[in-house]
Amino acid sequence: MWRRILSAASMASLASSVVAQEFGPRDRLEAAATTSIGGPANAEAQQEQDRLRRLQTSRWPGFDRTIDPAESWKERLRKDTGLALSFDYQALYQRSDTTVSGVDEGASGQARILGTWTLADRGGSNPGSFVFILENRHKLGLDQTPTGLAGEIGHVGLTGLTFGDTGYSLSVAYWSQAIMGGRGGIVAGRIDPGDYTDILGYVNPRTGFQNFAINYNPVLTIPDPGFGIGGGVHLTDQIYVLGIVSDANGSLTDVDWFPGGAEFYKYAEIGWTPARNQRYLTNIHLGAYHIDAREDKGLPSSSGLVLSGNYTFENDLMVFGRLGWSDGNDPIAKKGATGGLIWRPGFYDDLIGVAVTWAEPVTAGLENQTTFEAFYRLDVSDNLALTADVQYLKNPGLNTENPLVFGLRLRFNL
Repeated sequence: MWRRILSAASMASLASSVVAQEFGPRDRLEAAATTSIGGPANAEAQQEQDRLRRLQTSRWPGFDRTIDPAESWKERLRKDTGLALSFDYQALYQRSDTTVSGVDEGASGQARILGTWTLADRGGSNPGSFVFILENRHKLGLDQTPTGLAGEIGHVGLTGLTFGDTGYSLSVAYWSQAIMGGRGGIVAGRIDPGDYTDILGYVNPRTGFQNFAINYNPVLTIPDPGFGIGGGVHLTDQIYVLGIVSDANGSLTDVDWFPGGAEFYKYAEIGWTPARNQRYLTNIHLGAYHIDAREDKGLPSSSGLVLSGNYTFENDLMVFGRLGWSDGNDPIAKKGATGGLIWRPGFYDDLIGVAVTWAEPVTAGLENQTTFEAFYRLDVSDNLALTADVQYLKNPGLNTENPLVFGLRLRFNL
């Protein structure tokens, strides 16, 4: 009997090794790119990347085995009912070497339940799914959060994107429908416009960079989640178009139907990629946005253009760049430029990232800002990652010093 058990274990180990080769970092991004028209941080793409990552070997296989029963149950549920459920928890601590208020550190946690329930044409070429994220963002042992730390250190921007203290929220709840045999898709409902704006394959504030100006072009004025509709289609295997319209007064915590009336955020882009499943890996696109004036909030309208691109080499090195222009007074910047890289050095699924953003602020009298960020993500197991991060903020806007912000982020996913 023991010989049979050992033989089965050897076969399982061999199968795991083969799967690991089949679903490396590039393969996961290729698979995720076909799940929806959104970027790599949207619910459908995040779930697919996490699901495939669990099929790889890791530093801590013993820990992986302890949660295999839960993962097996989830996989059976997905196959039997079409409901893909996942859970993740992120915690971020940040500390600055300078402050204008006396507060120099912040910490926040974020618990999420993600769901993609395929209810139409499951297994077919045009599936339709109900997608949702329930979450709770909360303080962790300190009076300030990473989102609020920017104001304490005089930085015009965000050093810890998504890590605030907003309590419970239904961040997204929408229908995602594939069309034209998977060549395109439509989303409608409560959407996060950031998931469909200026998409590049490195953008994910929970697994990569943390500063807003690195993840998104600082000339953009992207509202919080709200009701909207979007669509995208590949005109050819290489050329695609994408566009969304959503509530300009979107709120993460309040699920209201256009509380400010007919005030909209609009974004559209046309882009090129070598193939449909390469959209996250290699991409160049031209995008344009416009956001209406929000009368109740006293915010003006603004519009602008972005030109962005990234390229992934065979050694899993991705280089990326962005340019942006805006004519409004609402965004962080009138002009912006970003360049950087992410690279997997070959130690399991570890990730290194380095990027810099230059921005010309919209506020008169402020000097041009430079944001530098570098991180190393250590993937402890298939489900556990630890990221060390440093940000250097030159001319942050409201501080005569140039803050150096250190961060430590933990992510667990199931």
